Amino acid sequence: MLFFGQKKNDPNRPRLDWPWTLNLGGVPSRQLSWDILEAELRKLNLEDPDSFLILEQKDPGAPQNYWFIQSAMNRAGPRPGWYTVEVGWGLKQEKALWDLDVQTVEEVIAYFRTAYKRDAVDLSRFEDASDMLG
Repeated sequence: MLFFGQKKNDPNRPRLDWPWTLNLGGVPSRQLSWDILEAELRKLNLEDPDSFLILEQKDPGAPQNYWFIQSAMNRAGPRPGWYTVEVGWGLKQEKALWDLDVQTVEEVIAYFRTAYKRDAVDLSRFEDASDMLG
């Protein structure tokens, strides 16, 4: 729907007006650039139980509204050694979580690059895991 020339925000797209934060294994990063993000994605591994990365946005005016993309390597389940990519958001009463397992870090990087540029992430290969949100 168009209203004064603006499109309604697509939930699978990061917000243009919300700042990014980067969380590396549970620790907020003081710096963020594409080079840092790509290098940290390449460091994801199975040996460290805290090897995960979250690129997140929160609405500065309403922090209960958020958008994120995260990844880690699968330690168990049907695809051990693969990477999990999850995209999620919480906007007003809507919460969603979408999940995809991919074999290579290059696939992970492509999804993060799209998000980092604030473009819509193609969720067509992802599975809706929103029921895990409770």
